[in-house]
Amino acid sequence: MGEPRSRSALGERARRALALALVLLTSLVGCAMNPVSGMPQVVLMSEAQEIQMGKDAAPEIAATMGLYQDDELQRYIETVGKRMAALSERPQLPWQFHVIDDSAVNAFAVPGGFIYVTRGILANMGSEAELASVVGHEIGHVTARHSVSQITRQEFANIGLGLGMIGLAVMGGGQMGSLLGQAVGSGVQVLFLKYSRDDETQADDLGLRYMSSAGYAPTEMPHVFHTLARQSQETPENARVPEWQSTHPAPENREQRIESEIEKLPPGQREGRVDTAAFMAKVNGIVYGPDPRAGYFDASNVFHHPGMAFRMKFPKGWKTQNLPSSVVGVSEEEDAAIQLVMAKEKNVDSAASAFFANRGIQRGSLDEHPLNGLSAISANFSAATQQGTLRGRTAFVELGDNVFQLIGFAPQDSYLRQEKALANALASFSRETDSRALNVKPWRVEVVTPVRSMTIEEFAQAFPGPIDAHELAILNQVPDGGRYEAGRAVKRVVGEKLP
Repeated sequence: MGEPRSRSALGERARRALALALVLLTSLVGCAMNPVSGMPQVVLMSEAQEIQMGKDAAPEIAATMGLYQDDELQRYIETVGKRMAALSERPQLPWQFHVIDDSAVNAFAVPGGFIYVTRGILANMGSEAELASVVGHEIGHVTARHSVSQITRQEFANIGLGLGMIGLAVMGGGQMGSLLGQAVGSGVQVLFLKYSRDDETQADDLGLRYMSSAGYAPTEMPHVFHTLARQSQETPENARVPEWQSTHPAPENREQRIESEIEKLPPGQREGRVDTAAFMAKVNGIVYGPDPRAGYFDASNVFHHPGMAFRMKFPKGWKTQNLPSSVVGVSEEEDAAIQLVMAKEKNVDSAASAFFANRGIQRGSLDEHPLNGLSAISANFSAATQQGTLRGRTAFVELGDNVFQLIGFAPQDSYLRQEKALANALASFSRETDSRALNVKPWRVEVVTPVRSMTIEEFAQAFPGPIDAHELAILNQVPDGGRYEAGRAVKRVVGEKLP
């Protein structure tokens, strides 16, 4: 062992090492000019890489979330979006605008110029100018490279955990290795990045600028925030709480702040197009709420899928959810789960073989008996995980041109308690034969024009439907206790309650 060095000498060495590490990191990630601010910005990717991330994510988003099948509506959103994108700081990006087939009230942007709005948020807006404000906000996230900045911050946070090791490597002559590793991969994971409050404020301001530059009335922008706020105040069991709230953390005074920004505009810039009639014509007939054709749970926790004509009963009391690519259920104690997914393979034999070929899975004896008249293979299994051993049962079932994988599992210490419930659920998978379930139709927005002024309650009675007067008021941006004016286009919802 050598003689111990003084504390001051070690501190100076560490400071030099840290400085060198930061120089190395900066040289690796590069420095670019922010397109909006014009200021230098340290980022992890070039514009070409940013665009590629968006191109890689787009097919995943389409496959997992689904695009709304209305070509005319898609073209309309694209026209509005491209009109503003052309006036932005980054008109050269390969801008794309899509409607997602989701009832959640949401909109989001993917790096590179890929913008998405849900049919849920479209149903809750009242004019093309409101649409422009939402799309303009998302364009702002792209032009200011907010997602790229968030990715950089995350990577630097990860690097920060290893700065001590970087310093030791520099001081001790060790290998730097791949310090940065892979940048955050493309795909739908980019949707879970959280924007900072400053990012949101900047995107609001940019959206206001873009919509004004495109000739839209900026005074329509606060209406969107007000509608989102009203929905977020609803009780969970009654509300379709906007997912915008989870990906767009907004301060309470967001609506008031943007109103104050509008007041600062010259009088001539506070006016512009609203285009209520054009917008209402486009959303007339749009699906409202979850589409039961893509599957729904009834009051007995039976999952029905009319489109693919099957049903499956989940245990009573379990929390269930119909997701775009799977159906899941979790026990009340959260110690067991069931998942139903589409297998990639074309027959039950190859699907079962692929599943049991996974590392760490041990299967029991195969059961090749039909399941409720359907070709099937099922087996018990155990799986070694980092958290311990899981035990469960899986079944692969053919129905039409599809192969379904049903899997029920629980930690080993709770499996025996849940085994019967899991087995019964998997065994319940069968063809759907109930004509009421097979023939369900989604609710849709219908635009009507009352010939006389009426209260919200009077409108609900004159135009009955599956939602109440309060929800109609939010949908039409009318205060509770307000009135619908004669000659004004109003949205109602038509459809029947699920069987």
